[in-house]
Amino acid sequence: MKDRKNITLEVDSAIALMQEIYNDIVEQKNTASLIMKKMLSFMKDAEDMSVIGPVIKEQQKILNECTEKKISLVKLQNILLKQTQGGGKGPLGKLTLSDEDRELLDKLVNDPKNDDKSFENYQL
Repeated sequence: MKDRKNITLEVDSAIALMQEIYNDIVEQKNTASLIMKKMLSFMKDAEDMSVIGPVIKEQQKILNECTEKKISLVKLQNILLKQTQGGGKGPLGKLTLSDEDRELLDKLVNDPKNDDKSFENYQL
């Protein structure tokens, strides 16, 4: 069994994790866009659409999921900013997440569609 790290959600670790998530989303989006463009370039006539159509549909689904992931990430970053700024009061410390926010982060980190295994050492 692999040794897993617990995320303490200190500001630096939260920022590093969010950057990894963002990089993964961008990579997924770029790959889906590239595949979709390649499939469209193969299309010569209407009959090709029956073969290429499902592939294009799947890539569009991935692009939509990437958008949803980015929105979730922005929500978490907003929480991070609010807690770290605190209206200019007090030192920066550990972050606290609501159950809903924790669920968002858990979904982003543990998404089974992540080809990149860089998150496998993290546990929420």
